[in-house]
Amino acid sequence: MRHLIALACCTLLAACSATSSGEQPATAAAPAPAAAGTPAFDASLLGSIWVAEDMGGAGVIDNLQSRLEFVSASEVAGHGGCNSFTGAAVLTAGQLSMGPLASTRKMCPPAVMGQEGRFLRTLETVRSARVEHDLLYLQDANGQTVLRLSRTQ
Repeated sequence: MRHLIALACCTLLAACSATSSGEQPATAAAPAPAAAGTPAFDASLLGSIWVAEDMGGAGVIDNLQSRLEFVSASEVAGHGGCNSFTGAAVLTAGQLSMGPLASTRKMCPPAVMGQEGRFLRTLETVRSARVEHDLLYLQDANGQTVLRLSRTQ
């Protein structure tokens, strides 16, 4: 048991030292800026908050809210279920890209961490968005819906 505790402490210390020394974790490339003449950010999404209902057809954990908020025309933020995150965003004429995303590094139960990791990785694959009623559908580069979220605000 002591070995497991020591291993957990070493892992946490390594993660903390990597972020405090200025090293950045590997992340996806930043979203491309909008092309000239492309319609601006969809202002109706500003300040809206969405909760994940489905990720890639696999559902989500009941009562664990993975949330996405459109903070501004160039920033998203949210909560993966355990940790808060923030990052760059570009939304023009239904095209959406996010990332790189930065998050806090609090530890939670494995199932929570699993959903959060899938949520953050999936957000960085998004290339388009569509709103129907109070649902937000996020699609990847192939046009496949990878996230379905419902509006909370």
